[in-house]
Amino acid sequence: MSADLGLDQPLYVQYLTMMKQIFTGQLTSYASSQNVVEQIWKGLPATLSLCIGAAVLWMVLAIWFGYLSAVHCRQVHRPGVDHPVAGRHIVPVFWLAAILLYYLSFKAELFPTSGYVPLSRDPLDWAYHLILPWLTLAVLYVGFYSRVLRSNMLDVMNDDHVRTARAKGISERQVRIKHVLRNSMIPVVTLFGLDFGAVVGGGAILTETVFNLNGVGLYAGQAIGTLDLPPLIG
Repeated sequence: MSADLGLDQPLYVQYLTMMKQIFTGQLTSYASSQNVVEQIWKGLPATLSLCIGAAVLWMVLAIWFGYLSAVHCRQVHRPGVDHPVAGRHIVPVFWLAAILLYYLSFKAELFPTSGYVPLSRDPLDWAYHLILPWLTLAVLYVGFYSRVLRSNMLDVMNDDHVRTARAKGISERQVRIKHVLRNSMIPVVTLFGLDFGAVVGGGAILTETVFNLNGVGLYAGQAIGTLDLPPLIG
């Protein structure tokens, strides 16, 4: 059996062989003998639904809180915005997911405990099963992004083009949205591209494992548990 799988070959030879099998669609799992590419495509809708939904949620909330915090920087209670920033660094994804699952699913019975419903089957049930996973990933980024946006907006508010726009008689609301917010979003969008890749590559694995979402992350987590190399390389 080991000879058929090529396990008796040097590690670099196995790696090159598996890379070739990835591009030819012939990569096979050691543990289940299933085609890895087919399993990845099968779990891709759940992973994309999780990551894209969470990304949209954290961006919308971050823009909202960051904008309000910058506009009313002296009236808004800053710790309410700063606390989630610390949460991004000290709260593990699996811990937050377990807490939400325990209190909101098992105790309060407000949300399903696990599973994924395809969007094409029932859009409402699809969103209902993903609310807690979305919230788990979004909470870790909302505070950080809102803080970055707030800082950028406060800097842009003192720029010459903003003062010129005010001097032309443009309303303060239009100045904030068209001139301040738009220019302040550039570094936020850059960070979003980096963090979205991190969510797909890391956060999705832990979140899908805790919530038992049948996606690429859960597939990778199971492969880690069985030390199955082909799915991880795939």
